[in-house]
Amino acid sequence: MFLKNAWYVAAWSHEIEHTLAQRWIAGEPIVIYRTEGGRVVALEDRCPHRRAALSLGRLIGDSIECGYHGVTLDCSGACVKIPGQELIPKTMKARSYRVVEKWQWVWVWLGDPDQADEALIPDFRWNSEPGWTYTGGSIDVKANYQLLTDNLLDLTHETYVHAKTIGNQAVIETPAITSVVGNEVHVKRIMSNTKPPPLFAKVRGTDSPIDRWQVIRYQTPANIAIDARGYPAGSEDMSQALRWFSINSITPIDDKTSRYYWTITRCFALDDQALTELIHKSILATFMEDVVVIEAQQLRMQTDHPDKHEVGIAADAGALGARRILERLIREEALASSAST
Repeated sequence: MFLKNAWYVAAWSHEIEHTLAQRWIAGEPIVIYRTEGGRVVALEDRCPHRRAALSLGRLIGDSIECGYHGVTLDCSGACVKIPGQELIPKTMKARSYRVVEKWQWVWVWLGDPDQADEALIPDFRWNSEPGWTYTGGSIDVKANYQLLTDNLLDLTHETYVHAKTIGNQAVIETPAITSVVGNEVHVKRIMSNTKPPPLFAKVRGTDSPIDRWQVIRYQTPANIAIDARGYPAGSEDMSQALRWFSINSITPIDDKTSRYYWTITRCFALDDQALTELIHKSILATFMEDVVVIEAQQLRMQTDHPDKHEVGIAADAGALGARRILERLIREEALASSAST
Protein backbone atom coordinates (compact mmCIF):
# COMPACT_ATOMS: atom_id res chain seq x y z
CA MET A 1 0.00 0.00 0.00
CA PHE A 2 2.80 2.44 0.90
CA LEU A 3 6.48 2.70 0.03
CA LYS A 4 8.35 2.54 3.35
CA ASN A 5 11.92 3.11 2.16
CA ALA A 6 11.18 6.73 1.35
CA TRP A 7 11.21 10.21 2.87
CA TYR A 8 7.89 11.78 3.86
CA VAL A 9 7.23 15.32 5.06
CA ALA A 10 6.10 15.21 8.69
CA ALA A 11 5.85 18.94 9.38
CA TRP A 12 7.07 22.41 8.58
CA SER A 13 10.31 23.02 10.49
CA HIS A 14 8.76 25.97 12.33
CA GLU A 15 5.95 23.74 13.63
CA ILE A 16 8.26 21.53 15.68
CA GLU A 17 9.27 22.92 19.07
CA HIS A 18 10.30 21.53 22.46
CA THR A 19 6.87 19.99 22.92
CA LEU A 20 5.26 16.76 21.76
CA ALA A 21 3.59 16.78 18.33
CA GLN A 22 1.73 13.85 16.82
CA ARG A 23 1.58 12.74 13.19
CA TRP A 24 0.26 9.73 11.29
CA ILE A 25 2.31 8.84 8.21
CA ALA A 26 1.35 5.93 5.96
CA GLY A 27 -0.63 4.36 8.78
CA GLU A 28 2.15 4.72 11.35
CA PRO A 29 1.71 6.90 14.48
CA ILE A 30 4.74 9.11 15.13
CA VAL A 31 5.57 11.51 17.96
CA ILE A 32 7.90 14.37 17.02
CA TYR A 33 9.67 16.99 19.11
CA ARG A 34 12.73 19.20 19.17
CA THR A 35 15.37 18.58 21.83
CA GLU A 36 16.65 21.36 24.05
CA GLY A 37 19.67 21.48 21.72
CA GLY A 38 17.43 21.98 18.66
CA ARG A 39 17.56 18.51 17.06
CA VAL A 40 14.31 16.99 15.79
CA VAL A 41 13.43 13.54 17.15
CA ALA A 42 10.79 11.16 15.78
CA LEU A 43 9.68 8.04 17.66
CA GLU A 44 6.90 5.52 17.22
CA ASP A 45 3.92 6.99 19.06
CA ARG A 46 3.28 3.80 21.03
CA CYS A 47 4.59 3.13 24.51
CA PRO A 48 6.25 -0.31 24.46
CA HIS A 49 4.48 -1.10 27.76
CA ARG A 50 0.75 -0.89 26.96
CA ARG A 51 0.71 0.83 23.58
CA ALA A 52 -0.43 4.14 25.03
CA ALA A 53 0.14 7.27 22.93
CA LEU A 54 3.48 8.77 23.93
CA SER A 55 2.32 12.07 22.44
CA LEU A 56 -0.15 12.32 25.34
CA GLY A 57 2.72 12.20 27.83
CA ARG A 58 5.18 14.95 28.72
CA LEU A 59 8.76 15.93 28.03
CA ILE A 60 11.26 15.75 30.88
CA GLY A 61 14.38 17.29 29.42
CA ASP A 62 14.74 15.43 26.13
CA SER A 63 12.97 12.26 27.31
CA ILE A 64 9.27 11.35 27.06
CA GLU A 65 7.40 10.25 30.15
CA CYS A 66 4.38 8.17 29.11
CA GLY A 67 1.21 9.67 30.55
CA TYR A 68 -0.27 6.25 31.32
CA HIS A 69 2.19 4.52 33.69
CA GLY A 70 5.20 6.83 33.70
CA VAL A 71 7.57 4.70 31.60
CA THR A 72 10.26 7.11 30.36
CA LEU A 73 12.05 6.84 27.02
CA ASP A 74 15.05 8.83 25.83
CA CYS A 75 15.32 10.38 22.37
CA SER A 76 16.70 7.14 20.92
CA GLY A 77 13.54 5.34 22.06
CA ALA A 78 15.35 3.40 24.82
CA CYS A 79 13.65 3.08 28.19
CA VAL A 80 15.53 4.88 30.97
CA LYS A 81 12.99 4.57 33.80
CA ILE A 82 10.13 2.34 34.97
CA PRO A 83 8.44 3.63 38.13
CA GLY A 84 8.80 1.20 41.04
CA GLN A 85 11.15 -1.09 39.11
CA GLU A 86 14.92 -1.08 38.73
CA LEU A 87 15.26 -3.79 36.08
CA ILE A 88 14.57 -2.47 32.57
CA PRO A 89 13.91 -5.17 29.93
CA LYS A 90 16.06 -4.81 26.82
CA THR A 91 12.92 -4.96 24.68
CA MET A 92 11.39 -1.96 26.48
CA LYS A 93 12.02 0.56 23.70
CA ALA A 94 10.15 2.41 20.99
CA ARG A 95 11.21 2.54 17.37
CA SER A 96 13.09 5.68 16.34
CA TYR A 97 13.03 7.14 12.83
CA ARG A 98 15.69 8.87 10.80
CA VAL A 99 14.92 12.59 10.48
CA VAL A 100 16.30 15.34 8.25
CA GLU A 101 15.35 19.03 8.13
CA LYS A 102 15.61 20.31 4.58
CA TRP A 103 13.85 22.77 2.28
CA GLN A 104 11.88 24.23 5.26
CA TRP A 105 10.34 20.85 6.05
CA VAL A 106 10.95 17.95 8.45
CA TRP A 107 11.42 14.67 6.56
CA VAL A 108 10.99 11.25 8.18
CA TRP A 109 12.27 7.96 6.74
CA LEU A 110 9.77 5.17 7.45
CA GLY A 111 11.78 2.18 6.29
CA ASP A 112 15.11 0.49 6.97
CA PRO A 113 17.31 3.11 8.69
CA ASP A 114 20.40 1.70 6.98
CA GLN A 115 18.91 2.71 3.62
CA ALA A 116 18.01 6.26 4.69
CA ASP A 117 19.98 8.18 2.06
CA GLU A 118 19.54 11.96 2.38
CA ALA A 119 20.25 12.26 -1.35
CA LEU A 120 16.82 10.68 -1.96
CA ILE A 121 15.05 13.72 -0.52
CA PRO A 122 13.42 15.50 -3.50
CA ASP A 123 15.23 18.50 -4.94
CA PHE A 124 13.08 21.33 -3.59
CA ARG A 125 15.91 23.83 -3.28
CA TRP A 126 13.70 26.74 -4.35
CA ASN A 127 12.07 26.71 -0.90
CA SER A 128 15.33 28.07 0.53
CA GLU A 129 17.46 29.12 -2.46
CA PRO A 130 18.94 32.65 -2.38
CA GLY A 131 17.13 34.89 -4.86
CA TRP A 132 13.78 33.20 -4.27
CA THR A 133 10.97 33.87 -1.80
CA TYR A 134 8.22 31.45 -0.85
CA THR A 135 4.78 31.23 0.67
CA GLY A 136 2.98 28.04 1.54
CA GLY A 137 1.10 25.87 4.00
CA SER A 138 -0.50 22.46 4.44
CA ILE A 139 -3.98 21.12 3.77
CA ASP A 140 -5.69 18.02 5.18
CA VAL A 141 -7.48 16.16 2.40
CA LYS A 142 -9.98 13.31 2.76
CA ALA A 143 -8.58 11.36 -0.16
CA ASN A 144 -5.85 8.92 -1.10
CA TYR A 145 -2.52 10.63 -1.72
CA GLN A 146 -2.22 9.26 -5.26
CA LEU A 147 -5.32 11.16 -6.34
CA LEU A 148 -3.42 14.33 -5.48
CA THR A 149 -0.36 13.34 -7.50
CA ASP A 150 -2.66 12.38 -10.39
CA ASN A 151 -4.12 15.88 -10.22
CA LEU A 152 -0.73 17.60 -10.32
CA LEU A 153 0.57 15.48 -13.19
CA ASP A 154 -2.43 16.19 -15.42
CA LEU A 155 -2.91 19.97 -15.54
CA THR A 156 -5.63 19.87 -18.20
CA HIS A 157 -8.05 20.19 -15.29
CA GLU A 158 -6.89 23.81 -14.85
CA THR A 159 -9.11 24.90 -17.74
CA TYR A 160 -12.24 23.67 -15.99
CA VAL A 161 -11.50 23.76 -12.24
CA HIS A 162 -9.31 26.90 -12.03
CA ALA A 163 -10.73 29.25 -14.67
CA LYS A 164 -10.59 32.20 -12.22
CA THR A 165 -6.87 31.85 -11.44
CA ILE A 166 -4.45 29.69 -13.45
CA GLY A 167 -6.64 28.03 -16.09
CA ASN A 168 -7.46 28.95 -19.70
CA GLN A 169 -8.14 27.26 -23.03
CA ALA A 170 -4.46 27.10 -23.99
CA VAL A 171 -3.86 24.34 -21.42
CA ILE A 172 -6.22 21.89 -23.13
CA GLU A 173 -5.37 23.02 -26.65
CA THR A 174 -1.63 22.31 -26.24
CA PRO A 175 -0.57 18.65 -25.90
CA ALA A 176 1.92 17.78 -23.16
CA ILE A 177 5.09 15.73 -23.70
CA THR A 178 5.53 13.01 -21.05
CA SER A 179 8.68 11.00 -20.36
CA VAL A 180 9.82 8.52 -17.72
CA VAL A 181 13.40 9.01 -16.56
CA GLY A 182 14.47 6.29 -14.11
CA ASN A 183 12.07 6.58 -11.18
CA GLU A 184 10.88 10.03 -12.21
CA VAL A 185 8.14 11.30 -14.51
CA HIS A 186 8.58 14.53 -16.47
CA VAL A 187 5.70 16.35 -18.17
CA LYS A 188 6.28 19.43 -20.31
CA ARG A 189 3.80 21.76 -21.98
CA ILE A 190 4.76 24.99 -23.80
CA MET A 191 1.89 27.24 -24.90
CA SER A 192 2.93 29.87 -27.45
CA ASN A 193 1.46 33.34 -27.89
CA THR A 194 -1.47 32.77 -25.59
CA LYS A 195 -3.60 34.96 -23.38
CA PRO A 196 -2.29 34.83 -19.78
CA PRO A 197 -4.56 33.19 -17.20
CA PRO A 198 -6.21 35.60 -14.72
CA LEU A 199 -3.66 35.21 -11.89
CA PHE A 200 -0.68 35.68 -14.23
CA ALA A 201 -2.23 38.89 -15.62
CA LYS A 202 -2.93 40.19 -12.12
CA VAL A 203 0.57 39.40 -10.81
CA ARG A 204 2.37 40.96 -13.78
CA GLY A 205 -0.12 43.79 -14.36
CA THR A 206 -0.61 43.09 -18.06
CA ASP A 207 -2.95 41.10 -20.28
CA SER A 208 -0.48 40.97 -23.18
CA PRO A 209 0.09 37.57 -24.84
CA ILE A 210 2.68 35.26 -23.29
CA ASP A 211 4.58 32.09 -24.02
CA ARG A 212 3.61 29.90 -21.08
CA TRP A 213 5.63 26.94 -19.78
CA GLN A 214 4.63 24.10 -17.46
CA VAL A 215 7.54 21.79 -16.63
CA ILE A 216 6.57 19.07 -14.12
CA ARG A 217 8.93 16.74 -12.27
CA TYR A 218 7.56 13.83 -10.21
CA GLN A 219 9.74 12.09 -7.62
CA THR A 220 8.59 9.18 -5.49
CA PRO A 221 6.57 8.61 -3.50
CA ALA A 222 4.44 11.77 -3.90
CA ASN A 223 6.60 14.81 -4.64
CA ILE A 224 6.01 17.18 -7.54
CA ALA A 225 7.77 20.39 -8.58
CA ILE A 226 6.11 22.48 -11.29
CA ASP A 227 8.28 25.08 -13.01
CA ALA A 228 5.70 27.63 -14.20
CA ARG A 229 6.84 30.42 -16.51
CA GLY A 230 5.19 33.21 -18.45
CA TYR A 231 7.41 35.09 -20.92
CA PRO A 232 6.31 37.99 -23.12
CA ALA A 233 5.29 36.29 -26.39
CA GLY A 234 8.34 35.66 -28.56
CA SER A 235 10.84 36.54 -25.82
CA GLU A 236 12.56 34.95 -22.84
CA ASP A 237 13.36 38.26 -21.20
CA MET A 238 13.37 37.45 -17.47
CA SER A 239 12.95 41.12 -16.52
CA GLN A 240 9.41 40.95 -17.89
CA ALA A 241 8.74 37.30 -17.07
CA LEU A 242 6.78 35.53 -14.40
CA ARG A 243 8.47 32.44 -13.03
CA TRP A 244 7.62 30.46 -9.95
CA PHE A 245 7.84 26.89 -8.71
CA SER A 246 4.84 25.10 -7.29
CA ILE A 247 6.42 22.70 -4.79
CA ASN A 248 4.18 19.87 -3.60
CA SER A 249 4.73 16.97 -1.22
CA ILE A 250 1.79 14.78 -0.29
CA THR A 251 2.07 12.69 2.88
CA PRO A 252 -0.38 9.80 3.19
CA ILE A 253 -2.00 9.63 6.62
CA ASP A 254 -3.73 6.38 5.71
CA ASP A 255 -5.25 5.00 2.51
CA LYS A 256 -8.13 7.50 2.56
CA THR A 257 -6.60 10.70 4.01
CA SER A 258 -3.57 12.83 3.23
CA ARG A 259 -1.74 15.96 4.29
CA TYR A 260 -0.76 18.18 1.38
CA TYR A 261 2.35 20.36 1.93
CA TRP A 262 2.80 23.12 -0.64
CA THR A 263 4.77 26.23 -1.48
CA ILE A 264 4.85 28.77 -4.27
CA THR A 265 8.35 30.18 -4.57
CA ARG A 266 9.21 32.98 -7.01
CA CYS A 267 12.31 34.79 -8.29
CA PHE A 268 10.82 38.25 -8.90
CA ALA A 269 9.52 41.11 -6.72
CA LEU A 270 11.10 39.40 -3.72
CA ASP A 271 10.32 42.17 -1.23
CA ASP A 272 6.72 42.79 -2.32
CA GLN A 273 4.76 41.46 0.68
CA ALA A 274 1.43 42.48 -0.81
CA LEU A 275 2.22 40.36 -3.86
CA THR A 276 3.18 37.42 -1.63
CA GLU A 277 -0.17 37.70 0.14
CA LEU A 278 -2.03 37.90 -3.17
CA ILE A 279 -0.27 34.79 -4.50
CA HIS A 280 -0.83 32.89 -1.24
CA LYS A 281 -4.53 33.71 -1.13
CA SER A 282 -5.05 32.93 -4.83
CA ILE A 283 -3.11 29.66 -4.88
CA LEU A 284 -4.70 28.43 -1.65
CA ALA A 285 -8.13 29.10 -3.15
CA THR A 286 -7.00 27.22 -6.27
CA PHE A 287 -5.87 24.21 -4.25
CA MET A 288 -9.11 24.20 -2.27
CA GLU A 289 -10.96 23.93 -5.60
CA ASP A 290 -8.90 20.79 -6.20
CA VAL A 291 -9.77 19.45 -2.75
CA VAL A 292 -13.51 19.71 -3.47
CA VAL A 293 -13.10 17.71 -6.69
CA ILE A 294 -10.71 15.11 -5.25
CA GLU A 295 -12.63 14.44 -2.03
CA ALA A 296 -15.78 13.87 -4.10
CA GLN A 297 -13.77 11.59 -6.40
CA GLN A 298 -12.51 9.57 -3.40
CA LEU A 299 -16.03 9.05 -2.06
CA ARG A 300 -17.29 7.87 -5.43
CA MET A 301 -14.39 5.48 -5.84
CA GLN A 302 -15.14 3.98 -2.42
CA THR A 303 -18.81 3.45 -3.32
CA ASP A 304 -18.32 2.28 -6.90
CA HIS A 305 -18.54 -1.36 -7.94
CA PRO A 306 -15.12 -2.99 -7.26
CA ASP A 307 -14.98 -4.60 -10.72
CA LYS A 308 -15.65 -1.38 -12.58
CA HIS A 309 -12.57 0.07 -14.30
CA GLU A 310 -11.76 3.65 -15.23
CA VAL A 311 -11.52 4.62 -18.90
CA GLY A 312 -8.17 6.23 -19.66
CA ILE A 313 -7.37 9.18 -21.94
CA ALA A 314 -4.13 10.58 -23.38
CA ALA A 315 -3.75 13.20 -20.64
CA ASP A 316 -3.39 10.40 -18.07
CA ALA A 317 0.13 9.55 -19.28
CA GLY A 318 2.00 11.32 -16.46
CA ALA A 319 -0.24 10.01 -13.69
CA LEU A 320 -0.11 6.46 -15.03
CA GLY A 321 3.67 6.63 -15.31
CA ALA A 322 3.98 7.72 -11.68
CA ARG A 323 1.62 5.01 -10.45
CA ARG A 324 3.51 2.30 -12.33
CA ILE A 325 6.83 3.43 -10.86
CA LEU A 326 5.42 3.48 -7.34
CA GLU A 327 3.70 0.11 -7.73
CA ARG A 328 6.95 -1.43 -8.94
CA LEU A 329 8.97 0.01 -6.04
CA ILE A 330 6.42 -1.17 -3.47
CA ARG A 331 6.43 -4.64 -5.06
CA GLU A 332 10.23 -4.79 -5.08
CA GLU A 333 10.36 -3.62 -1.46
CA ALA A 334 7.89 -6.34 -0.42
CA LEU A 335 9.88 -9.03 -2.25
CA ALA A 336 13.13 -7.88 -0.61
CA SER A 337 11.49 -7.87 2.81
CA SER A 338 10.08 -11.36 2.24
CA ALA A 339 13.47 -12.67 1.11
CA SER A 340 15.23 -11.27 4.17
CA THR A 341 12.81 -13.02 6.54
